Amino acid sequence: MDAFAEVAKKGNTLILPSNMADMGGLIASAMTVIETARKKPEA
Repeated sequence: MDAFAEVAKKGNTLILPSNMADMGGLIASAMTVIETARKKPEA
């Protein structure tokens, strides 16, 4: 998740799951990335 958080902080890349039917998992992953990015101090 840390790597995805770095991607989220530095750009506007969209990461799609391999199973688009699992929208709950997609939302949960996105929220985790956002929370991780918010908690890390900027370098």
